[in-house]
Amino acid sequence: MKNDLIERYIYAVTKRLPQKVQKDISDELRTLIDDMLVERCGELVPEEKDIRVVLTELGTPEELYEKYNPDNKKCLIGSPYYSTYKYVLKIVMICTIFGIILANIISGIFDFSKSNSIENVVSSTATFIASLITNLIISVGVSFGFVTALFAFFYHKDIKIDTTSNLDSLPPVPKKNEKISKVDSIISIGISVIFLVVFLTAPQIFCIVMYNEFIPIFNLETIRQTWYIIVMFSVVGIIRDVVRLIEGRYSKKVMIITIIANVSSALLAIWWLADDKIINPNISKSMTSLFDENGQFMSNIFSNFQDFFLTIIIFALMLDMLVTVFKCLKSKEKQYGNSLFCKARTARIFLGR
Repeated sequence: MKNDLIERYIYAVTKRLPQKVQKDISDELRTLIDDMLVERCGELVPEEKDIRVVLTELGTPEELYEKYNPDNKKCLIGSPYYSTYKYVLKIVMICTIFGIILANIISGIFDFSKSNSIENVVSSTATFIASLITNLIISVGVSFGFVTALFAFFYHKDIKIDTTSNLDSLPPVPKKNEKISKVDSIISIGISVIFLVVFLTAPQIFCIVMYNEFIPIFNLETIRQTWYIIVMFSVVGIIRDVVRLIEGRYSKKVMIITIIANVSSALLAIWWLADDKIINPNISKSMTSLFDENGQFMSNIFSNFQDFFLTIIIFALMLDMLVTVFKCLKSKEKQYGNSLFCKARTARIFLGR
């Protein structure tokens, strides 16, 4: 039946729903309301009060909208992601704060070492405090935003980070050598966060002290220009270790994520360290003057420091990937063997042997 109150009610329910489902839901609601009115009034013509009673029984338009809304995820991060989100956020925040304080203290020592008067000391102290507060606010905000965005993406895209939602999906209890150490994952996340914080806020702390002078190993201007590569490198490592922390065991998921993350990190490292300007040119000159006999040898080492550094990074990434793949395949093989054993044992019991 056509009624202005019913039409207004249906409109209030459907106006925020996707356009493609509005008509179907409107027709469904009209049919439902008509059936309820027939059940209530029989062959009599429904009056205004009958319509109001039926609509009240259905619930408010907001309540019905919530039921019909296809997007049932009303919060930013929900279960089962929220508890893991808080855990990872705590780790990242602690490491961020520690890294910022460490970087600013070392950077402050550099500034204080150049102070030759009380005025310079006062100025350096004020600069240190202001820089520390500013870097803490910015870094904590960025870290909070990154972790929150990561888990919100997991939640709304239904990326499964845990497989314990029902009895059929419960994984077998891992043996000791199949477990991924929680401490190792936390330390690895911490190293990635501290690496990111230090390189972005105080890259000058990587230096050599010669004749009471601090000489940075890296070209600070180039570091600042390539900040986005450093961020991507650290983020990839953090995502890999977050998955390991959540999974807690060597599995197919861990193996795939590790391969993708480590290969990506290796490519990013090559991209970053392929630039000859990444190393401070004054390093080789200083090392040559420091070592008379072996000056050229030391100069060559520091002139190609980026190649040495890149080799170490790629070696560490490839070793980690190979170890992870080996342990994951070994764990999978054991699970498959145990499964065959259990099936054979069940068959023997069933056959009475």
